[in-house]
Amino acid sequence: MSVLPSLPSSPGVYWFLDANNTVLYVGKAKNLRNRVRSYTHFLQLADRTKQLVKVATKVKFTELGSDLEAILTEAELIRRYQPAYNILLKDDKSPLYIHITDEKFPRVLRIRKKELNNQNPKGTILGPFPSAYRVREVLQIVRRIFPWCNEAGDRVYNPDSPVQMKPCFFYHIDLCPGACYGKISPESYRENIYQLTRFLRGKTKAVTSDLKAQMTAAVAAEDFENAARLRDMLTSIEIVTKPTAILKPELTTPALTAQLEKDGLVYLQDILAEYMNVPRRYPLDRIEGYDVSNTMGTNPSVAMVTFTEGKPDKAEYRLFNIRSIHTPNDYQMMKEALARRQNHPEWGYPNLVVIDGGKGQVRAALSVWTWGTPLIGIAKNPDRLIIPKINWNSRKKDEKPDLRKPDYHVLKLLENHPGLQLIQRIRNESHRFSKKQHTRRRLKSMFT
Repeated sequence: MSVLPSLPSSPGVYWFLDANNTVLYVGKAKNLRNRVRSYTHFLQLADRTKQLVKVATKVKFTELGSDLEAILTEAELIRRYQPAYNILLKDDKSPLYIHITDEKFPRVLRIRKKELNNQNPKGTILGPFPSAYRVREVLQIVRRIFPWCNEAGDRVYNPDSPVQMKPCFFYHIDLCPGACYGKISPESYRENIYQLTRFLRGKTKAVTSDLKAQMTAAVAAEDFENAARLRDMLTSIEIVTKPTAILKPELTTPALTAQLEKDGLVYLQDILAEYMNVPRRYPLDRIEGYDVSNTMGTNPSVAMVTFTEGKPDKAEYRLFNIRSIHTPNDYQMMKEALARRQNHPEWGYPNLVVIDGGKGQVRAALSVWTWGTPLIGIAKNPDRLIIPKINWNSRKKDEKPDLRKPDYHVLKLLENHPGLQLIQRIRNESHRFSKKQHTRRRLKSMFT
């Protein structure tokens, strides 16, 4: 291979060519300079890679703005050139592709190479991608920007008579534009899929340019709702294509974190409606979480954390130093803290109380909780929700539940369930806060 070109230390894709300008291998890198120069350490290379370096005569590269763009561009170049040295195409595994169907309302599916060869599906094929994890990762990101529906397909669309059926699961969390529910025309839906396809081909700059032009036109036509939607799409694209963006399924970027918080509240509302008989859209503006921390009964503290609109509201955090109990009794400590909490209505009333603990801790909390606010627990190993079988919708203030024969719903939800994840964040924050106060008290007592 000839002398390497001057390479930047930024994300991008690179490809090796032979003397006939045939593409031999395509790769991506977070740091182009370090990745390509690693091929010069000949003795440390695998046999297959040594053969590649012997055959290659030159290397080309494209600098990109983010790791996501590098993944998408790499897949597009592999699809276009079918390079002989890409292990994706040569090992025993079946490469994974993204299949966008050719239907009235196109679906976005994952498909293996074997299925691709056997079925010869119509539509757009993108990839191959290096792993199922990468495909899932990419689709999780782009679906929040360009939502799609995998339920509608070739369903007949009649704007004067919407489909008489329930919307799909993803419609409720803003990951489906409503094709399954007659909420979007085929033309608008296909425009969205067109931009999605271009984005997945790595043409992020062209997509951004188009969306900006559409937003300008929407503002000029005083279609401000559509303009706001386009603005949010542009913001999300900007976030996930920044050089500092880290790809992982649980995105922590501000715009997408806000969506996760919203999803968690919606799912939690559905759980409360089903298992606690509260209104379907019961407000969850203020959720309080409680946790006990002590060492064999010494220096006990109970933390109260507050989540407003699904986000921590540290100005509303409170601590209860327990002084009446000096033996290991978490139940009595929790009861004292909740009783004292109800002496302060000026702090505001919670819509939901979350207790860090199982049935025993929840039963103890209910024995002193006189406000009509629903109260649930979260038990560990594995995490599961403990929901008392109480008709909270008809429960009157100061009415205590019958605890002689308590009965509970025990919900074991999937790890990625947005409602469970929200409760876990509340539990973890209350645990962190209570432990911090307990440690502070313990250190203080050591120096007294």
